[in-house]
Amino acid sequence: MKKMPLIAFCFSLLIASEFPVASAESISKPIVAAHYFGQHWPKNFLSAFRREYVLKDFQQLREDGFNTVILLVSWGDFQPVIVPCCQWDERAFARLQFLLDTAAQADLRVILRVGYGWSLNPHAEPALQRIHQLLNNEATRAIFLKFIERLGRSLETSPQVILTFMSWEDQWLHQIDPEARATFDDFASLLPSGMRPSFNTPLPTANGENAALFHAYWDWLVMTQLYQPAEKLLPSLSYEIRIDKDPIEKNSANQPITWLDHRAMYRQVGTAPVTIYWAPFWGAENVGEQLSAARGNELLTALLRETQAFSGQHRAIFIDQFNVVDNTPGHERNAILAPNALEDFLNTTTCTLKQQNVIGYGYWTTRDYRESPVYNPSFSLGLDGWQLTSIHSEALQWLPNQDAELQLSTGDVLEQTITHAVGRLPTRADTQTDRICIEVSATSIGSLTVTAGDPNAVTQLRFSADANPMQCAEIVSVPQNNQLTLRIVANPETTVRLHGVWFFDHIQYGGLYDVNGNHGDLYRLLVQFNQAFQNEQNCR
Repeated sequence: MKKMPLIAFCFSLLIASEFPVASAESISKPIVAAHYFGQHWPKNFLSAFRREYVLKDFQQLREDGFNTVILLVSWGDFQPVIVPCCQWDERAFARLQFLLDTAAQADLRVILRVGYGWSLNPHAEPALQRIHQLLNNEATRAIFLKFIERLGRSLETSPQVILTFMSWEDQWLHQIDPEARATFDDFASLLPSGMRPSFNTPLPTANGENAALFHAYWDWLVMTQLYQPAEKLLPSLSYEIRIDKDPIEKNSANQPITWLDHRAMYRQVGTAPVTIYWAPFWGAENVGEQLSAARGNELLTALLRETQAFSGQHRAIFIDQFNVVDNTPGHERNAILAPNALEDFLNTTTCTLKQQNVIGYGYWTTRDYRESPVYNPSFSLGLDGWQLTSIHSEALQWLPNQDAELQLSTGDVLEQTITHAVGRLPTRADTQTDRICIEVSATSIGSLTVTAGDPNAVTQLRFSADANPMQCAEIVSVPQNNQLTLRIVANPETTVRLHGVWFFDHIQYGGLYDVNGNHGDLYRLLVQFNQAFQNEQNCR
């Protein structure tokens, strides 16, 4: 293992002295968890899931060997407007409570990822802007902690919540602004006198010659200014550590690259397990290679041993994202497990986890999902985010279970403008094909004309009582000025009741269930893995 720069090492000792390692609280049984997105993209799932499906979905997870569900709690959904403080969206709290109650009904425990950084809420600041502000502005951190405080109070009657965690990815520092100078100076004053930057030294940058100082400051910032205060407000709060290391640029051609680890993030207050993530790329060459089962297990073992060493040897570990497969766009060169190695890897990994004090894992994608940037796609928040042109005053119909249907009749027009702020936007420059899917009630008849930015590039979807309520087709999308408008028009002799809209060019793969809810090609292996992890076995 390469040595880390001295300044980062000294800071890790500083954190260790302030935050003594504690034993993890006992958990009655291993955590076998599944992230739940309700057939939608993680960024919009809270506004998107339909209540009619949740209990059945949760019961299916139970049958597949999961005993816990992980839910994303996005700051932007619950507190879309942060200035002036504080404006809440009560609908988000109600929908989260519904999920918690339904989990209890299905005999599932719950883990919450708190402060999830991404949201499609059009009333909130863009996600990256909000994260940047959180890490550079003390007043914004105080507002964030008000959200944490209110969330904590709302969980007091939900004993099914066994663990909460925050994540470095939702609090990723890219730049230190001048307004954060006083906070940075507070950090610098804690360093040994010989390592303190001189007065008015330029603030360090992530990739500059003072990168070690930058990352040490980031570790200190999230641990002391965010995690430590929040740990007093939430049940069993952990922190997902940045296990990836950051390179320091070489000063000369002959100087080897050194790598910064985030050792201070491992030293956490409280008694919750430390939280990490894992995918086959960790520690690999990442040149597009496929790994054998033995190599995958070797890399996983190395990560777990490092986590034990950095966190103090006695801390239990929870892997919140255990990703044995991954097809995320832009990461095609990351190492993956060879398809013919997956079964052997899963059969041998159970003991690896138990031997290294892993108390549980969370599978990220139990149902493949369409990466659709449509906000409120199931009309669960009424027409929020949509513009409807209709002569019918009661087009939106609320059902007894609080789900909604939107009736479109001849001549009605439904539109939503999607901006680049929501993330990767489908364009004609993509190599992937853009698609539209619309789900309606079984009694719908007629057809819809759909366009995505170009009024001349039309797609037709037809519905009838004996057809599949979900209809999908290719669509041409043409963004203009970093945004496009999705437009749905009801054609003559049409009466349809919309249940959901998806606009996408990528499907995230997990292997357990496909987008239509059918068993995936890894279903048998993953169910067996869940069972094996919960069974008592000799792993010497």
